[in-house]
Amino acid sequence: MKPPASGRTLAMAVVIAAYVLSFFHRFAPAGIAQDLAAAFHTSAASLGVLAATYFYVYTIMQVPTGILVDTLGPRRILLLGGLMAGAGSALFALAPDLDAALIGRTLVGLGVSVVFIAMLKLIAVWYDERRFATLVGLSMLLGNLGSVLAGTPLAAVAQVVSWRGVFIGAAVLSVALGIACW
Repeated sequence: MKPPASGRTLAMAVVIAAYVLSFFHRFAPAGIAQDLAAAFHTSAASLGVLAATYFYVYTIMQVPTGILVDTLGPRRILLLGGLMAGAGSALFALAPDLDAALIGRTLVGLGVSVVFIAMLKLIAVWYDERRFATLVGLSMLLGNLGSVLAGTPLAAVAQVVSWRGVFIGAAVLSVALGIACW
């Protein structure tokens, strides 16, 4: 059953906000690489592994996510994904060492891996098929704002509240968006 047009628009705005946050998480380690290297006393190669864990989990989860979205529905999957990403971001922010940070990034990748597929499902079910490509393209364009936010804006905010504070904020936002998706 389709919600009214205003409800669909609001729901899609929340899902797109979660998609923006997933892009932010994807690129954020590059924006704070020096801070991470100092915090974990590690090399650039180790930071590469830290950043890559997100991509490994994200990639592996695409097929299972499609199945989960079809069986459990986008709302449940987006809620669970938001909670998982929030837990991972909090663990990453509070990580005392690189191993804990790797686990946090893995959880973040697992949590945000569901957003794109769930968004596609909602667009396919709620909107006319002639608008599918336009809506997906617009959603992807807006989602890329997260990669912009993970650059200079992240570095500037991290100077004020520390990179750990930024990821605590991202944890809270992930949970809030997951709940809002429900």
